[in-house]
This record gives sequence, structure tokens and C-alpha cells, in this order.
Amino acid sequence: MTFQPDSIAARGALSRQIPAFVLIGGLGFCVDAGLTVAIVRFGVSPFLARVPAVAAATIATFLLNRAFTFAGRGVWLHEFARYLLVAATGQALNYAAYAAALTGLAAAGFGRTPGLIALSVACGAAAAMVLTFAGFRLFAFRD
Repeated sequence: MTFQPDSIAARGALSRQIPAFVLIGGLGFCVDAGLTVAIVRFGVSPFLARVPAVAAATIATFLLNRAFTFAGRGVWLHEFARYLLVAATGQALNYAAYAAALTGLAAAGFGRTPGLIALSVACGAAAAMVLTFAGFRLFAFRD
């Protein structure tokens, strides 16, 4: 077995990046779910309410991930453009899981309470987490 400092450094970076990504994702979830529930309370459909909520959460998580998780070193605008491409893919998966959960809970007779809307947002976020982490790490914030 040979000593490979690059692989050790990569594992060290990964062991720091995963918890930071999860924490920032949790903050993004709070922005997303909080805004979704607040907008629904103004009478907007829970399906339409996700659009501005997701946009706000995406901007917040980009700024935090760039500063803390992946330590962006590239051109800010290029990283943001790549981040948006990965985020859009993740958000498509996220929204599909959210809509399925919300529709399924409503069909099961649970209605659309703020707690169930937030639970549906969590289902979507969980579905997209692995995909977006890999995309952000390997594409958006690549060296």
C-alpha cells in the first residue's frame, strides 16, 4: 500500500464538507419551508408557493456553500451559473418528491396543514440531497 497524500486530503475535505453541506441544507430547508408555509397562508396554492421559496433558498445556500462548504475559488458568476444548473436538476427531483408527498398525504385524508406541507418539503429536500452534493462538489465548485 502506498501513501497517497492527495487521497488523504480529499477524504479530509469530504469529512468537513458533508456536515457543512447538511447544516447549510438544513438552513435552506428552513428558508424553503418557512416561506412556502407563509405564502400558502396568503391563499396561494402550495404548489405555486414553492417557486419563490425555492428561489430564495437557492440563493441563500449558494452563498453559504460557497463561503463555508466548498470554499469557492473560481469566478463568482461562473460558480453561480454552474450551481444553478446543478440546483435546477436537484430542484426538479425535489419538487417531484414534494408534489408526490403533498398529493399522497392529501389523498390519504391528511389535508394540507402547515406541518404536512413542511413534511412534504422535507421529503423533496431529502430526495435531492445526494444528487446536489455530488453536483456541487464535482461541477459547480470544481477547482
